[in-house]
Amino acid sequence: MTRTRRRSALLAIGIWLLGFGILDLAAPIASAHHSQSEYDSRAKVDVEGTVTKLEWKSPHAWVYVDVTSDKGEKVNWSFELPSPVTLMRRGWTRDSLKPGDRIRVAGRRAKNLPTIALADSIKDNTGKPMFTGITQVYEPESESKESR
Repeated sequence: MTRTRRRSALLAIGIWLLGFGILDLAAPIASAHHSQSEYDSRAKVDVEGTVTKLEWKSPHAWVYVDVTSDKGEKVNWSFELPSPVTLMRRGWTRDSLKPGDRIRVAGRRAKNLPTIALADSIKDNTGKPMFTGITQVYEPESESKESR
């Protein structure tokens, strides 16, 4: 093999290795960006219960709620929330929900796990919405024409 051919072969191998290296580094980034396909958007859930824990970690925060089932049994629900950064941008802190707080959570149930859901909205015990980042924006009720 001539010197020129050998250099060309080594250069080609180097380019291939560099390409695979870049792809290898990009794979975890691509896999971390996921959808909410594990939740069934038609399987709505609306529960009221007592907060047992707020997990404040990336990539998603979680709130755990004890709910009394129709059979009178205590069931611990797990609700996925947006990232802590998103929650902080909405005014949340690590103390926004504490164990013992009563809340109402509406969301979409996981396809294969009966007590796990994606929280769409959370209301405190007074009915006040807590913005989750995927919560609808609640506008104040407009004044009626008669009260003007």
